[in-house]
Amino acid sequence: MNLALTRFTLALALTASGMASAQNPPIVAAPYYSAEQAMQGLYTYHLPPLAKKFQGEADRLVSTANQYCQGQATLPVLQAQWQSTMESWETLSTPAVGPLITRRSQRQIDFWPARPDLLRRSMEKAPANLADMERVGTPAKGFPALELLLKQWTTKTPPADACRYAGLIAQGIAAEARDLQNELGQWATKEWEDEPEVTTASLAEWVNQWLAGLERLRWAHIEKPITSHQTTGNAAKGTPVPYARLDRESNLRDWRAQWQSLRTQSRLPPGAQPPAAGQALVPMEALLMGRGQLALAQKWGQALDQVNAGVEKLTPRSNERELLAVTKSMKAVTVLFQNEVAAALDVPLGFSDADGD
Repeated sequence: MNLALTRFTLALALTASGMASAQNPPIVAAPYYSAEQAMQGLYTYHLPPLAKKFQGEADRLVSTANQYCQGQATLPVLQAQWQSTMESWETLSTPAVGPLITRRSQRQIDFWPARPDLLRRSMEKAPANLADMERVGTPAKGFPALELLLKQWTTKTPPADACRYAGLIAQGIAAEARDLQNELGQWATKEWEDEPEVTTASLAEWVNQWLAGLERLRWAHIEKPITSHQTTGNAAKGTPVPYARLDRESNLRDWRAQWQSLRTQSRLPPGAQPPAAGQALVPMEALLMGRGQLALAQKWGQALDQVNAGVEKLTPRSNERELLAVTKSMKAVTVLFQNEVAAALDVPLGFSDADGD
């Protein structure tokens, strides 16, 4: 810990506390966090439990799909397991960092929209194992393709070939989950102090990918489907908005999973003190506080809280106007991040080849 900088931060905190009004509670101090400690918090304490949960949910998806095809589980049970697995995936992959980028996991198991014609042709080829599935195009496998199959089925057990294909999709998701957990396990033991250049690059990747994750949620998942639906005239025809998931409940749970993951990595929990360095995830708010950016940290927290309030108010029946109001508050966070937060964290903003996945 940098003792001089910590004392400086404490002094600023005391000054801010004395100036705080009744409407603005005093801002607490935080230790200074190095890039090594920030990465240790992310890769050692935060991501491994999420990867373990995703693998567990994906394994249950495989077993539930098999049980359904054998008449031992109902379609609603399989659909619910798909939902739980998808949410654990979004929580792990938002934002996408480290092996999630290098493996291009998003493209492999959550490429959307699914393409019904490609899905039908792929099923006709009757792949027998995961090796055969490697020759199947990504729009015909992963979460969107499996969801499309589940929506097409009734409560009766579908044809054996369709069930076999659905089982292979689930196995592919589980295989990616296992590989991710293994690779993240290796990242969890990294000695960040020994590779300062790698550490600096990883911190920059995290900061940039956080912004990319927010924009993916704001634009790709919510705003773009709405605006394209309106401009193409499909709204007047009464056709549904082409969101990533096929029903409003699934979309809402998907959006909330993404947002809560972004919020966890950017905002301290309500009433929580900044974590001890090197012992837990260090949200960006705490990083700002540790660098003496107390006013900005408070401003940042308030902007995030505005988004959170909007997301919490959403229901499956929320209309496009309400959704666009939430994306507007997300855009305000993006602007604040680009104009002030990234510079305060001393991280240059840029784009990676994973931004559009």
